[in-house]
Amino acid sequence: MIGDIPQYEFDLFFGQWKPLREQISIVINGLQGRDMDLVIDGLDITKPNDVSVNAVFFTQDNLIVPRFNVVMNYDFGSNLDSVYATFIDRIEQTRVESLFIDVAQSMNFSATIGDIFNITMNVPEEFRTQGKFSAEKLMIQQMRLVDGKWWPATTFMRNLPSEMSLSAVPANDFDIRADTSFQGMMTLDYSSNEENLDLYLEASGPAVDFRGDVLMIAQGLPSTFKLQPTDDWGMRVASSGDGVKSLYMKQENVPVQPGVMVDRLELIGEDLKSAVINIKRGPYEYPIIILDEITSGRIVASSQVTTQPGYYVDFFGDREFDGRAVMLDTQFTGIIPVSSSLGVNGMVSDLSLIGTITGGNVETKHILLVEPVTSLVASTLAMLG
Repeated sequence: MIGDIPQYEFDLFFGQWKPLREQISIVINGLQGRDMDLVIDGLDITKPNDVSVNAVFFTQDNLIVPRFNVVMNYDFGSNLDSVYATFIDRIEQTRVESLFIDVAQSMNFSATIGDIFNITMNVPEEFRTQGKFSAEKLMIQQMRLVDGKWWPATTFMRNLPSEMSLSAVPANDFDIRADTSFQGMMTLDYSSNEENLDLYLEASGPAVDFRGDVLMIAQGLPSTFKLQPTDDWGMRVASSGDGVKSLYMKQENVPVQPGVMVDRLELIGEDLKSAVINIKRGPYEYPIIILDEITSGRIVASSQVTTQPGYYVDFFGDREFDGRAVMLDTQFTGIIPVSSSLGVNGMVSDLSLIGTITGGNVETKHILLVEPVTSLVASTLAMLG
């Protein structure tokens, strides 16, 4: 016990064990309302090996979203084809499922799954393969029963390095006097000894007690990658090497304020090394979007917003409007504007052509403004159409 939280430890050792079959299953049911099922496939049946496993798992059930924790180290004597595990908590009404494909012979592994996602993996030097991977593929999913429905939070990874640490947690600094666009955002902190990890993160809002649904897909992550808020309530993307090859982020069904719902917000980036995004507010909450500290890459951004002005003006009643914004994107190098573009409900831009030419020695800034007159015309045409 740690405080009021019970911990469960599983310890296994076989000396010079030669299994009859390549697969072994371990099933534990009814452990204080919890069930566990572990299936290991690909055991070496050709010769005897020493096999050892130690695992500690527990659930932090004193939180709004329960967090399942596991700390494990093992040595199975040979590489494994797959490891599949399920953990069902009938008291907290959660279900955790994981699948590893092409797993290293020995590994130290820990994970926390719930409203946050933390995972660390370390393969001892003598057991690292030529590609220095701990596993080829990994899937982890937590299902949470809320209001009679199961809500998933799912993670897929490919090309997992032999040393890696990944943390995805919501930012917990808030200030109602500052812009709230990125307050409470899902942050990402990743570091490893290799490049080229592919990552898929998806979470429905009720699964992690988060406003809206979140999806992030990253291909070709470098050895370090960070997505985090800044001190002035913006958002920063930073990576090592040549940056992340491709990044896709989407949020859906995000309530911004009474009468304003962001139905969809999407961003696609290529070869992103760094960027800082800030949203400043002018008179009548007029938004000015600033993208700074950019040296390379391309970005595509789009959104769909539904508004109900009847919250503020009775004349409109319960009518909903499809808000369309015409964006003016101006790129600066220093204080000199070097290019501009227009987009409806989004924009496409080479973040820094000059930075590419100079090998990243010049940083550029983008200032995006909503052009109000044309936006009103576009919204009216969308409503009539």
